[in-house]
Amino acid sequence: MVFFTNRDINLLTAHTTLHKLAWGGYGVFSGVFLLRVGLSLPEVFLTFAVIYVMRLVFRPLVPWTVGMIGIRNTLVLGAVLFALQFPVLALIQGVGVALLLFCAITAIATVFYWTCYHTVFAALGDSDRRGSQVGARQAFGATAAIAGPALGGVMLATLGPWAAFGTAALIELVAVLPLLRIAEFGNIGTTKRGGYAAARIGALLFATDGWITASSVLAWNIIMFRALDARFDALGWVLAAAALAGAIGGMLLGYVIDLGHARRVTWLNASILSAILIVKSVCGEDPAVVIGVAVGSMLLGGLYVPSLMTAFYNEAKASPSPLQFQFVSEGGWDVGGCLVCIVTAALCWLGIPLQAAIALALPAVLVQARILAESYAVTARSTR
Repeated sequence: MVFFTNRDINLLTAHTTLHKLAWGGYGVFSGVFLLRVGLSLPEVFLTFAVIYVMRLVFRPLVPWTVGMIGIRNTLVLGAVLFALQFPVLALIQGVGVALLLFCAITAIATVFYWTCYHTVFAALGDSDRRGSQVGARQAFGATAAIAGPALGGVMLATLGPWAAFGTAALIELVAVLPLLRIAEFGNIGTTKRGGYAAARIGALLFATDGWITASSVLAWNIIMFRALDARFDALGWVLAAAALAGAIGGMLLGYVIDLGHARRVTWLNASILSAILIVKSVCGEDPAVVIGVAVGSMLLGGLYVPSLMTAFYNEAKASPSPLQFQFVSEGGWDVGGCLVCIVTAALCWLGIPLQAAIALALPAVLVQARILAESYAVTARSTR
């Protein structure tokens, strides 16, 4: 399989697999855990809005740190900081100092980690095999994405948050090891003239992704949690089954993108995702219906990540500076995520059902599809 000829992408995939295992035991439960420890629905969404604002504030530290220690070492630092946020979540007992500490650590960790991770993956991947590499990354992480929520949910239900989130932190630290084997590389961490201006497409794509993710994913996790009688273990098993379905779709459709059908896949993805969002927004909270929608939507929604990230990584690699491209793009994600969290918090405060938040993602899906189609058209012309 051609994917395996790229050693650095292999190492990044190994890291990502472990990272997804840790995230599955922590990240997918963070919103519902805040709800369980006493935060109201508006407070949960405002918490994530605060995190996104803090990310915007802390992001200028990333290029400075890269200039000091290099981008590979900055990515390692981000992964270590990422592990620290897990046990801090267990400290939270409501609105207070622990919640503010959680917001700050999460903001710093994710700013360093995601900015460097996407920069490295974009720069070291192969443009003509990008869809397959993104799809393979999704597939290799499938086992972890399945095991993580199942294990995390059971541990939360039986052993409590310290055991569950502490285990996730240890796994995240182990995930650092593959990163240490990636050689420090040259100029992808440097800033160049025109680098920020060239990131317009990336910023727009990530702004739509931030809006879609922050509205639909967090709200849907809470809806599932409530439908499953607020049981962490039940939510974990449903998320595991959904992850398996999503991995199958993502692997197959990433290969389709590399065959030259990217623009067609983009509009198909937008149509399917819009239908999924509509169904989620009207399906109610009957457990059997919610489980069916969760698994079915992930199976049919396997196009989303390959479709988005293939174009995104190609745009990043073609830019004057992948780091500047990612810097601006991540800022776009935070703006989109912050705005929709504030809107959702307001809807919840007004007593509007949470499922209305899922429908907020629909306009962003259509905007994103238009941008992706234009990006793939430019890529196709440049490779002729």
